Amino acid sequence: MTRLLGILIATAGLMVGACSPTTISPNWGTAYQQMRASQILNPTAGEDLMPVEGQDGKANATAMNTYRKTFEKPDAEFTRSIVSSGVQTK
Repeated sequence: MTRLLGILIATAGLMVGACSPTTISPNWGTAYQQMRASQILNPTAGEDLMPVEGQDGKANATAMNTYRKTFEKPDAEFTRSIVSSGVQTK
């Protein structure tokens, strides 16, 4: 009976403690915002509408085609079993 009473008192104490208000520091998130801002080389780059001068058009086209090909999914060949049980299916 005393053990049950002790468990009830401990549970009640934990429940009351869980209802206490939490306070967040005024500096909460500052480190994240600073880290995020430090990764931006030129924050106003999107506002500049002038074309980039001095780059080779063929090299840029090749780079863009290579970049776009990375998003293409190759045809999946099911010559091996997807299940790793050692049983091969075809």
